[in-house]
Amino acid sequence: MKLLKYGIAVFLIYSVFSMASPALAYPESNLSSRLSGKILLDVDNKGEAWYVYPGDFHRYYLGTPSDAYDIMKYLSLGVSNDNFIKIASSTEDRFKGLILLKPEDNGQAYYVNPDTKVLTYLADATGAYALMREDSLGITSQNLETIPIGKIILNDTGQPVKRQWQYLGWWGAVKQNYVPVMTEPNSVSKRLGYLYQANTVKILDLKKDEDGVLWYKIDGGQYPGAYINSTFINTIAQPTPTKEVVLPSDVAVDDYWLDVNIIKNILTVYKYDQVVMATYVSTGLKETPTIYGLYHVWYKLYKTRMTGNPPTALHAYDLIDVPWTMYYKGSFAVHGTYWHDNFGSQRSAGCTNMTQGDAKFIFDLTNPVIDSANSVRSTIDNPGVVVNNHY
Repeated sequence: MKLLKYGIAVFLIYSVFSMASPALAYPESNLSSRLSGKILLDVDNKGEAWYVYPGDFHRYYLGTPSDAYDIMKYLSLGVSNDNFIKIASSTEDRFKGLILLKPEDNGQAYYVNPDTKVLTYLADATGAYALMREDSLGITSQNLETIPIGKIILNDTGQPVKRQWQYLGWWGAVKQNYVPVMTEPNSVSKRLGYLYQANTVKILDLKKDEDGVLWYKIDGGQYPGAYINSTFINTIAQPTPTKEVVLPSDVAVDDYWLDVNIIKNILTVYKYDQVVMATYVSTGLKETPTIYGLYHVWYKLYKTRMTGNPPTALHAYDLIDVPWTMYYKGSFAVHGTYWHDNFGSQRSAGCTNMTQGDAKFIFDLTNPVIDSANSVRSTIDNPGVVVNNHY
């Protein structure tokens, strides 16, 4: 077992019988991407084993050797015998860290070492245990916590039926221009519009159509709840909470609060000192920056109209029904967005833009509590959630 020395101390098996594979990327942004495909052992917690799945850059708990063998097969990529031979003879980078499954050979499984690209046969639980011990990487609990957790939900017969992700989904980037967005997980349903290269989306669920094509259900700005063909998405490094967060003095135990890293465009929801969710957002452009400092939400609306003109904005805008809006300083707000999908970058006129799903989650979770009315102002008895904007 090697010790980590970095400075910072499906719901279905992919049984596609061809060379098709999940669209993967290997950015060097943080541990979620740099450790893609590795088996990690928590050196601070009795050597608990985790597998960082290249398909979503989340870590999956391996548990016992028997559990590990099953989990690895659930997250495998099915390949034909002919294609397996091609892969083994000259392994491409896109297969690094994956588990390859051979349905034509009774489901034989092989692990592709992400460093050497050597294939290791996983015959059974014993093989999984040997892999966990011989090809693993030691990591501290502190570093491990920066990689979000994925879970496979099994039914009563032990078959995978669903996947869950710690931050309500995982992030990917669109690979090319004019990628169609559909109402259902197939190519014949109604097309809602297009996404473009460098657009980012949050994947909420996985579905296969009758031809075995994998589709992603997405959250985002323009098309929340719609579907996109998985071949058009690259996995990107998942959002990482601020490493050494400073707890605001007016946050009490069990209080939720929002930490916004303006440079990294990451919003983290905390419950006191525990991470609830981290997600990509869009903060203000250089010409219309998001303000720095500590604030409380003073006004909350299910939806509202927003307008702006130069010089406070680069151009005139008039946006109706902006959803899940939480004002924290004058006209600065955290809110849902329906007019773009450029999360993870500076994009706004000063507000913090979120996907519609993430915005609703935070709106419902945090104070001030709102009833059936469209809006509520914070009071001493119903205070607004803390928003901490920093660089």
